[in-house]
Amino acid sequence: MKKQHIVPVFIGMFLLVLATGCKHTKDNTLEANKKKLADLKKRDGAMRDSIQLLEDSIKAEGGKEIKTIKVAVQNIFLQPFRHYVEVQASVYGQDNINVNTQMPGVIKSISVTEGDKVTKGQVLASIDDAVLQQNIQELQTNLDLTKTLYEKQKSLWDQKIGTEVQYLSAKSNYESLQKRMSAMQQQDDMTKIKSPIDGTVDAVKIRIGESVAPGLPTIQVVNTEQLKVRGYVTESYISDIHEGDSLLINFPDLNKDIVSVASYVSKSIDMVNRTFTVEVKLPQDANYHPNMIAMMKIIDYSKPASVVIPINIVQNDPTGSFVFIAVNEKGTIIAKKVPVKLGKVYDGNAEITDGLKANDKIITVGYDDLNNGDAVSL
Repeated sequence: MKKQHIVPVFIGMFLLVLATGCKHTKDNTLEANKKKLADLKKRDGAMRDSIQLLEDSIKAEGGKEIKTIKVAVQNIFLQPFRHYVEVQASVYGQDNINVNTQMPGVIKSISVTEGDKVTKGQVLASIDDAVLQQNIQELQTNLDLTKTLYEKQKSLWDQKIGTEVQYLSAKSNYESLQKRMSAMQQQDDMTKIKSPIDGTVDAVKIRIGESVAPGLPTIQVVNTEQLKVRGYVTESYISDIHEGDSLLINFPDLNKDIVSVASYVSKSIDMVNRTFTVEVKLPQDANYHPNMIAMMKIIDYSKPASVVIPINIVQNDPTGSFVFIAVNEKGTIIAKKVPVKLGKVYDGNAEITDGLKANDKIITVGYDDLNNGDAVSL
């Protein structure tokens, strides 16, 4: 019985020793971790001191370790600046004729089609003149008879035969019929529709058998060798535009620009739309056609040497308009806010009349996020 009590006592003592050893081990690990943390903090402090010393050294040498903003710049140089007045215009032929008939009647024949080249005086179409021709033939018969009688009477009178009254009467009848014949021939000529100019048939507006009358268009003839561009400009610019002024003509359909001068500027203002007329002569070109749309760009302001920048980089605040330029201050490139005064604006570009000068480096990209004095990198 005595031996059975010894075993439990021995096991209890073993467990007590084991627990005491584990506790001692945990205490040792905690102390070790505390020591490691203290060492790391010491090292961190030393590192921070080193960083601060380096920053102080850089500042003492005039440097600055700061974050920069990436931008793009553009050098400013003086260049010509022009401001244009843009007017919608159109091409027209100086000789653009709607040919009319001189007398009423029915179309008997048409001698041309669209696109035909014609010359001045060429017959384009004719009116039925059958009745008129019969009258001419009848008159011609009478005229021939009257001429014979006149010649015989004149021969007798030259021989002193007959009376002067007979001679004068025969002469009068003959001359009267001559005048009637001339008038009827002129009337017959009016049945011919003729081109008044050299040019090209642009439109045939009649058909055989149709009735025509004076005042109604029949055939359109255009001289494309004398084309012009005509635009109507608001009266507020009449003192700015003169004959000989340089201007630009744009043809949207041809994607083409030409530089020319104003060949005509009207002196009066239209009472209805309050505009005046500006015309430009066009060089010969098969691509130009009457009634083609054009844009007339008239220079109303020009300066040979100006500071010109994109208008989209100009910003505004309560103090006015401003831009940012890049400047070098003690080795660091910074953004400098510069107030500017705007002049004329055209086609996305603005003339700067004050605030900028040649060789300034204006910031064109990245300016939205800038403040005055921010460091930038190019």
